[in-house]
Amino acid sequence: MKFLSLISLLLLSTASFASGGGGGSSPFIALNPPIVVNIMDGQRIRHMQVIIEIKLVDQANSGKIDLHKGPIRHELILLLSSQDAGTISSALGKEQLRKDALEAIQKVMMELEEDPIVESLYFTNFIIQ
Repeated sequence: MKFLSLISLLLLSTASFASGGGGGSSPFIALNPPIVVNIMDGQRIRHMQVIIEIKLVDQANSGKIDLHKGPIRHELILLLSSQDAGTISSALGKEQLRKDALEAIQKVMMELEEDPIVESLYFTNFIIQ
């Protein structure tokens, strides 16, 4: 009887998974690990840590993002480390940085895949110390 219950449970969970009830893929990808760079604040060097999630135009392209994470992270590090703490401390500064980061990723993907692939970018964590 326990064996029959176990088989029933497995069949139900498999049907739930196949119908989208679990384990579905998302159009969002976190670019882990967090990106940490040094930035200038006047004469002081400060540290900035960001966690970025990107939204794909088509979630089927998530493998392409994984394949090119190195060049993507490289461009983001160059962009982020060139920032001034005073500029990005405001909401407008962060929004401009978000747009610039999105453009940087789209540029990399256009060069490597001839398709921008990424629809939008979000800072899910933004720390300056």
